[in-house]
Amino acid sequence: MQDLRTEPRQRRSTQSIGAILDAAERLIHEQGQVSFTAAELATEAKMSIGRVYYWFPDIPTIVSALVERTVERMVAVFQEELSTQRDTSTPLLVQRVVGSLCDHIDRNPGTVALSLTGGADSLGGALPRKLMQLVGEVVVDRVPGVPEAEVAIVSRTLVGIALGMLRDYTRIGDDKALLRQELVFVLSSWLYARYPSPDDPVWNQPQWLLQPSRPPRGGFVESGQVWPALAPSDPARAAGTPQA
Repeated sequence: MQDLRTEPRQRRSTQSIGAILDAAERLIHEQGQVSFTAAELATEAKMSIGRVYYWFPDIPTIVSALVERTVERMVAVFQEELSTQRDTSTPLLVQRVVGSLCDHIDRNPGTVALSLTGGADSLGGALPRKLMQLVGEVVVDRVPGVPEAEVAIVSRTLVGIALGMLRDYTRIGDDKALLRQELVFVLSSWLYARYPSPDDPVWNQPQWLLQPSRPPRGGFVESGQVWPALAPSDPARAAGTPQA
């Protein structure tokens, strides 16, 4: 049996490490990049520099631990939505995933800045890479016969658009709800342009400028369903519009 005397010590260590990582995340959000000093971090975490160095040998190690925590949390949010929305229409899935990711970013505002720091091969690139992998799995599941190269470019495009707009989301102030909706519009519209439902007239219009790639499994939306994610935002305009 574990020595009970170690439990308070373990709890305090977890709290200290969490406080350091939380402080680092706030500083990254405020500065837009990893540029804080150990003194700034200690002040933000409300502890001595010695205490910070007791748990971490240097700033890069702190950033590495923060990246790992950020990836784990964001992936958990993404996977939770996917696991409960297996048969949901794609626009509604996009709407729910965007909502959950934005809620998570509200609680952890340094997430986006951290993921956009240092380029694709850096520590900060770990989150986009993992999100691209998850998005790719969704594309493969919903679009039969999609080539691997197409999965890669679609995933990269979707994640790039999302992270770019979410960067603005962390700075936009009172208009966050509008940006959330705009992100859903952009992602859903782009997906439908690439993968229209099998009964969409575009398949019979070879002169159409935006030629689609291939139809998705079961159509982009369920039979008889409107795009719930693309319903008008103005209640007056939306009056009388059927919802899924």
